[in-house]
Amino acid sequence: MNKKRELVFNLNNFLISTSTVLDYVQKQKKATSLGHLKRATYVALSLGIVLKLTNRQLSDLCSYTLCSNLALNQSTDNKSLCELSNELVKQFPFLDKYEDILLYEKEHYDGTGIFGLKNEQIPLFSQIIFFATTLDEEFDLLNFSSLKKEQILNYIKQNEEVLFSKQLVEAFFEVSKSLNFWLDLQSNEDILLFIYTLLEDFSAPLEFEKILEISRVFAYIQNPKSNLITHVASLCKYYNFEHKDNITLQIAAGFCNLGKLTVSRELLDKVEPLNTYEMEQIHTYPYYTKKVLSNIMGFNDISSWAIKVQERLDASGYIFGFDGTNLSFKDRILINLNVFDALLQEKPYRKAYSKDDAIKIMKAEDKKLDLSITNDISLVF
Repeated sequence: MNKKRELVFNLNNFLISTSTVLDYVQKQKKATSLGHLKRATYVALSLGIVLKLTNRQLSDLCSYTLCSNLALNQSTDNKSLCELSNELVKQFPFLDKYEDILLYEKEHYDGTGIFGLKNEQIPLFSQIIFFATTLDEEFDLLNFSSLKKEQILNYIKQNEEVLFSKQLVEAFFEVSKSLNFWLDLQSNEDILLFIYTLLEDFSAPLEFEKILEISRVFAYIQNPKSNLITHVASLCKYYNFEHKDNITLQIAAGFCNLGKLTVSRELLDKVEPLNTYEMEQIHTYPYYTKKVLSNIMGFNDISSWAIKVQERLDASGYIFGFDGTNLSFKDRILINLNVFDALLQEKPYRKAYSKDDAIKIMKAEDKKLDLSITNDISLVF
């Protein structure tokens, strides 16, 4: 492995981590309990075992389920969710090539779904994902009771050959005989133990450029208007950074606002002044960025830069309150460019600033932002 151009990457490790913030979007839009994607994955893999899927198939099924709501933050309905999610995951390094798994993840077995596919026209992975996500959305598998178990089994039986195939219904009735199955669903820790015990380790070197494309996906679903990655690339080129430093800082730029997915769109776009409680809610987002990135293997440097994006030289930033002595040159580049990129964007509560006005605002904040980097930004852009 060329450490200057690659890092060891495991897609399921990555997606288990990112599911933390995707669950918040799911909760905001569909009122689902946190942990939805992990619970759905547990159900999907349990079905996959009964169906005798191979180790590679189980690994890919896990990956597809963990990102099944990937585009939810930018979608308006299930059709756009399926179409956009299916397009975005083309950048992900699945073990094997499958066509349109997420495009058809909401199809009904009897053909009454979004795209009208029926029976075995629907890919098996799509059928399994629909089964697993539907159960958790409809019944909240986090909270178990004997009555709920009975309701779930009745619902599944009633929808045999309607929403679900006979094959999946029978597979679920087999796995659900065990009380352990239902109780595991109550605990994220038990679900993670199940996943990591079951799956073979398919970690492999992946080029930084491919990880950068994945980071672009997450930057897009958080904020399609952002040009932060492009700005970082331009300034790194100006500073003549080596290839690894250039690309990894761009990757950090793609992930640095990931935690904003835990904050409601209504709050982020609120026109009226924020109260103290609302401001504090927004200030939590780098914590969730840290929570995600710190659990992705090989992301130590990327995480370190990304989580400091709201720190300031005078220690007035968040979440750590670091001052300039704790902020490296790369930290400062990302901090300054994040401010610059935000000022250039139109917001519901203000118009976009011109480049010149943005630079003036940043220069006036020279106690908080590195003035020399601000001056370089004014030259490069």
